[in-house]
Amino acid sequence: MSDRGGRGGTAAVGTGDVSTGKPVDPKGEFRIGSITKNFTAVLTLQLVARHQVDLDAPAVDRLPGGVLPAGSPITVRQLLNHTSGLYDYSNDLPGVLVGDTVTGFQQFRYKTYDPAGLVAGAVAHGSQFTPGSRYQYSNTNFVVLGLLVEHVTGKPFARVLNERVLWPLGMDDTRFVVPRKGIGGPHAIGYLTEDDRSKPLFDATEQTASWIWAAGAAISSTADLNTYWRGLTRGALLPKAQLAEMEATQPVDSTGTSGYGLGLRRFTLSCGTQVYGHDGILQGYQTYSYTTKDGARQLTVSANASNNSKVFTAERATLDPVFCGRPSSPSATRAASADSAHIAKEETVGVSPEPLRR
Repeated sequence: MSDRGGRGGTAAVGTGDVSTGKPVDPKGEFRIGSITKNFTAVLTLQLVARHQVDLDAPAVDRLPGGVLPAGSPITVRQLLNHTSGLYDYSNDLPGVLVGDTVTGFQQFRYKTYDPAGLVAGAVAHGSQFTPGSRYQYSNTNFVVLGLLVEHVTGKPFARVLNERVLWPLGMDDTRFVVPRKGIGGPHAIGYLTEDDRSKPLFDATEQTASWIWAAGAAISSTADLNTYWRGLTRGALLPKAQLAEMEATQPVDSTGTSGYGLGLRRFTLSCGTQVYGHDGILQGYQTYSYTTKDGARQLTVSANASNNSKVFTAERATLDPVFCGRPSSPSATRAASADSAHIAKEETVGVSPEPLRR
């Protein structure tokens, strides 16, 4: 399912329910996974713009007591750009520990986790490196930021998201409903591919998504996400200074074509065009959602299948043809495949921290 934004449209191919053969609804909703991180980043940077939060001050100063250790030097910026050194608590979830994707998911899909408890589990592992020295993607960072948003505003995360992002942009298909289990609107069934490919696809549509909270639990549609990127890039959500901070990326791979800013990924495509956005993987769904820096064109591609690297690679491969206006070259295809493999690994299991390349 994809939507190109602007004067483009929404298109859908494939099956939304394998038991009935019902096709995917082009207006359907889905779990967007880590694209939620950009929502959380926007809420945080709005507080920065209001001088309620300082990007380069210790985050512990704006958090409830006990979330981070007293005296922690980790700054708000380091949480936003994944250089905090905080361990990724999701590596301790059963899906990783039992060594079987579906079996592990069934152990936590309906649980309701305390966000502060998730952070406490990560903190117990100790710092993974000196804050600010390395990049290492960690869901813990954005759970901490969600707690910061709640503490500073005095409101639940979902309410702040509604009031400051979703309602102003008219994003009627987007919601944050943790710990409700269902998606709510029309949707394709989200299938989790078994590690043993001979087994049938597993229906993972329903879950609380509590385990990922402000780092990945939102629900949206392709059209809504493209509306979001247009609004963000054109100044509807952040002042120019904070948007520039978000878009200032550091290379996070050896090619230099992939970077990360403040809750925002950046790809340099084969034609030299740079696109900004985020990916998302949550059980049952995999999504890429990107925009040009000027907001002139967006592309959101989502599939109702996860734990499937071929699907995720195919989604990444759509960026070059859409934004460059020509088919991908063999070298661009190889680069896209490498990008998708690295991101999928970040999203599903921790990777070794990368030194910052400035």
